[in-house]
Amino acid sequence: MGIRQFSWGCLFAFALSVTAVADTISGSAGAAFQSWAATNLNENGSPYWDNTSMDGVNRNVGFYLINAPTAPLSGAPGALPFWGNAYNTNTDSGGTADLNFSFQTPALSSDATLELEVATKSNVNEFGWYDTTDPSVLHPIFLGPDSPVTNATFSPSSGQYGFYLKSGNDGIFYTQSALNSNGDTNHQHFVVFEESAPAGVATYWIGVEDLTVAGLNGNENGAGDYNDMLIRISPLSVPEPSTAVLLLGGALVIRSLLRRRRE
Repeated sequence: MGIRQFSWGCLFAFALSVTAVADTISGSAGAAFQSWAATNLNENGSPYWDNTSMDGVNRNVGFYLINAPTAPLSGAPGALPFWGNAYNTNTDSGGTADLNFSFQTPALSSDATLELEVATKSNVNEFGWYDTTDPSVLHPIFLGPDSPVTNATFSPSSGQYGFYLKSGNDGIFYTQSALNSNGDTNHQHFVVFEESAPAGVATYWIGVEDLTVAGLNGNENGAGDYNDMLIRISPLSVPEPSTAVLLLGGALVIRSLLRRRRE
């Protein structure tokens, strides 16, 4: 009985100590997470992702996040802060895009969920990650045949990475816009929203625009609706180092006690 109680104690300690460490975003000087409210959604281009959509009225990424009647989304998280430059909610001004951002990872795996696709090119769009030291090597997470809701796990091999979208003949777009193909280097194709957890571990919602400024042809205020893909990124839970040591030590003690009983 004593051995059984000890083993349950180890498992209980393990369960309590499981934690998750989120990746962090870093970008240009002055950029940070900016708050907004549902009342700020008016498709005037401020913030940079609040534009009219070729998919219909009130259908840019912001309307999906708040689960608007015109843009229903199961599990919509609400008006999450977005990564960008200073935005004034009272005057509905500013909120321009950060053209150069990436992520720092604690070398753990993350879970990705394709929550939404509102795109005519959904059958060819490819979303994935790249190492900022070698952006020519692309690591796909979701391919054209994938559709909502699809889950995948990815593990960046370096400490700094970004996301990309490969969109047919329109080219490849990066969170570091200077790398974009087809001369679309002044257009940020990604918007990142931050959902904070009680333990302070962030989950990110990433809206993607798959058309170039030229491809938009003035139909979406020149920037896009960012609803072509909506992806939720969350860290996978892992045991803390102290927990791993405790679990290993407990296992060795249990093994020793069992061996003595047999003797």
